[in-house]
Amino acid sequence: FIEHKDKICIWKWGYRFLMEKIKFNQHQSVFKVGELPDKMYLLVKGSVGIFLPTNRTNDPNFIIQENELFGEMGVIENELRMATARCLVESEIISITKEEFNKRVNNSDVFVKGSLKALSYRLRSVEKKM
Repeated sequence: FIEHKDKICIWKWGYRFLMEKIKFNQHQSVFKVGELPDKMYLLVKGSVGIFLPTNRTNDPNFIIQENELFGEMGVIENELRMATARCLVESEIISITKEEFNKRVNNSDVFVKGSLKALSYRLRSVEKKM
């Protein structure tokens, strides 16, 4: 494990995984609906609101708490972002690129890969009906 400024590098199972630590201000967007999914995120400190496109209020549909992942659905399914993620307070987030995530998934067994895709697809289908 090596941390240098805002870059984090972990060697595990003979592979090198790169992550980036990012600080966000209150009300700053992490990503917006319709954007390409280039990263997924782990909230280290703070809170992030997930706003669905039909939401015209300042109250998020979902709240991401510390130590929760978000932004994974677009990365797993390679589909555009279906919501906006905005920091509710100053927040610290670790990001991993789609390529890094896919490297990790490709090193797992067929049940892990299949489960991720099935769960993400089912969740996206339910949210589209909302």
